[in-house]
Amino acid sequence: MFIVYSVTVVAFLCCFCLTPFVIKMCIKKGLVDVPKDSRRVHSKPMPRCGGIAIFTSTLIALFVYYFITKDIPSIAFNTQFWGYLIGALLIFAMGIIDDVFTLKARYKAIFEFASIFIVFAFGIRIENIGNLQLGYFSLPVTFLWIITVLNAMNLIDGLDGLAAGITSISALALLMLFISTSASLEAILITAAIVGASLGFLPFNFNPAKTFMGDCSSNFLGFTMACVTIMGFSRGYTAVEYLAPVLILGVPIFDTIFAMVRRAIKRKPLFAPDGGHIHHRLIKFGFTQRQAVLILYTITSTLCIIAVSLITQDMWKLALLVAMSTIFIVLWIASMIKSRDIKVDQTINSNFKADNV
Repeated sequence: MFIVYSVTVVAFLCCFCLTPFVIKMCIKKGLVDVPKDSRRVHSKPMPRCGGIAIFTSTLIALFVYYFITKDIPSIAFNTQFWGYLIGALLIFAMGIIDDVFTLKARYKAIFEFASIFIVFAFGIRIENIGNLQLGYFSLPVTFLWIITVLNAMNLIDGLDGLAAGITSISALALLMLFISTSASLEAILITAAIVGASLGFLPFNFNPAKTFMGDCSSNFLGFTMACVTIMGFSRGYTAVEYLAPVLILGVPIFDTIFAMVRRAIKRKPLFAPDGGHIHHRLIKFGFTQRQAVLILYTITSTLCIIAVSLITQDMWKLALLVAMSTIFIVLWIASMIKSRDIKVDQTINSNFKADNV
């Protein structure tokens, strides 16, 4: 457990310290997102590659562990880790190119397909669901899971702090499950690093954000979450318990499925951007950015509680997730009250000015 906590702390500190430098670099290089359509909810140019710090911090934490343990076979990384690393580097490279130059969908597909085939070749694959052996269907099922989660995390990254916060909550729930079920060492340590890095980035990304994470990080986080769920749930759970990762990543997955269905009905390209995502709808319903994000945090926390309950009944884990949900609910209510008070003050001021005209 000390090793796991150490990886998380290293990743957190690295990301918290690196992000301000990445923000300055983005501004200096002109890597900013300028609001130019109705889908964007920010009103001023924003550094758009802040997530470079997430990727870098994750690698630093994992390589610190690697150099300490490489001569201890019982706790050294296996081949799955190196397959994940190669695939993650490809996905990160795709995201950086897309952030800087804007990649067409077909070129993104090449990067995504290549990364999936690499991790599959290195043993990161879904071979069974409960007692059902997939056989030749292992590759398409693995492909479908990774491509779905990868793009789901990218699509959910539409409000300040949304993707980073959902990743933090989901990764923490996965880490609890992996530790309690003695999952693979690689799954535990990669997840621990993601928890630390995403939490270290969140103070700079939560509303009002100082930077966006960019496709370089949202794609990387999605790819990582997909891979660790495969590595962590490869030890013979029942078919019902395989619902756990689906629930833990429920918000981005369901939002993506609905987006695909919506675009298919409207006969639009499946990956064409639109303003119909769940976070956009919450904004249209009158919620502020912060309120919408806290609502989705709370939903994610609730789904994580259900997922943890499916596999383990350890009360301290459930208590931690319940406390997390309660905090988000309280913050949301406080945000609602503050927003209402601001609107009341604005109404009073406008009426006062009107009376004095």
